[in-house]
Amino acid sequence: MPERDGYIPGVPCWVDTSQPDPESAVAFYGRLFGWDFEDVMSPQSEGTYLVARIRGGDVAGVGSSPQGAPGTATWNTYVWVESADETASRVRDAGGQTLTDPFDVMDAGRMAVLADPEGAAFCAWQAKEHRGAKVVNEAGSLVFNGLNTRDVKGAKAFYGSVFGWRALAIEGGGEMWALPGYGDHLERVNPTCAGRWPTRAPRLASRTWWGPSTRSRTTSRTWPRTGT
Repeated sequence: MPERDGYIPGVPCWVDTSQPDPESAVAFYGRLFGWDFEDVMSPQSEGTYLVARIRGGDVAGVGSSPQGAPGTATWNTYVWVESADETASRVRDAGGQTLTDPFDVMDAGRMAVLADPEGAAFCAWQAKEHRGAKVVNEAGSLVFNGLNTRDVKGAKAFYGSVFGWRALAIEGGGEMWALPGYGDHLERVNPTCAGRWPTRAPRLASRTWWGPSTRSRTTSRTWPRTGT
């Protein structure tokens, strides 16, 4: 796959993991996926943030957990937006929450940490210098974002209002999010993908699946691909 240089609004563009022990996480994921890492924080910074790369292309991030956060590691999904502030407003209007108000991440971009009405957290990313993952949809990179929810109907309404996503039925009873025009965008940036999309799925925003969960709370998850 050719390297990416940005996304259109409404598309998941980045994932990172918040870790109580970043060094152990780097050792684990480096061995598991063959990732190389670079610490992009200054020596004076209290926290740690390392960018994982394949062939020199950014694929994910590993950072230290925020002060006061629970001791459990989490993976975080970032959705590309034109304005983090406007997205936060839309989330509140749709019944969600702003967990962290929009703020600037140095010269990399502007972000907000948000949650849907059932409590699943995600991030809005307004890009500046950091334009999301460079490598996706191949071994060792991001290929799938998932949402488990107790309120499927509510999730459809919420994410449709915030990002314009639509639900597309797939075999086996699952559904995938669809974003109008995204398939056409992919074919413009990578003509070799033309004709490889399923007939009923030419505009998928990402390989994002969701459905009713038997878990006690709503969660979102991401998976790097482990094989071709």
